[in-house]
Amino acid sequence: MKAASGIATLMVVGHLMAASAGAASPATDAATSVAAQWVPRTAHFMYSAVAPSSETTYVSCDRLQGRIETFLRQLGAREATVKPFGCFTNGGAEKFPGVDATFSVLEPVTAGAPSKSEKVEAHWQKVVLEADGSCALLEQVKSRILPLFATRNPASGCSTGLKVEVLQPVKSAAPESS
Repeated sequence: MKAASGIATLMVVGHLMAASAGAASPATDAATSVAAQWVPRTAHFMYSAVAPSSETTYVSCDRLQGRIETFLRQLGAREATVKPFGCFTNGGAEKFPGVDATFSVLEPVTAGAPSKSEKVEAHWQKVVLEADGSCALLEQVKSRILPLFATRNPASGCSTGLKVEVLQPVKSAAPESS
């Protein structure tokens, strides 16, 4: 009986060791590069503040445009153009401001898929999008902008910002001058 329980214990320990060996640590995973390519994206994003309460945050078109530009830059978009729409006040807060955005994002290259553009060396990078007083804006960005990017492990909630890992290009080291 003792031999059977010993074998079972060894099997469980061996299974746990194999599982932990297959899991990559965040430091190792971030250092591992993957082949990616730039893919064009468009977004028609209209921000809608939730029902009036102490948490409602109305924003101007200029502010929304600036926040979306910042989020796209943080997420690694390139060639981003963001233009406001639905603006009725002269620089004041709007109930339903919106932006149209065009930009490019990195997507992993899958084996056998035809390449749409030149391959780029990329890695997973943790990014934190700051709430800046509007959880409603972060939640809407999470549901309508984030799916346009190659992401993983998005966190829930926004009290400390929206944390997510996004595919970003590996920055090549600058050559040292002699």
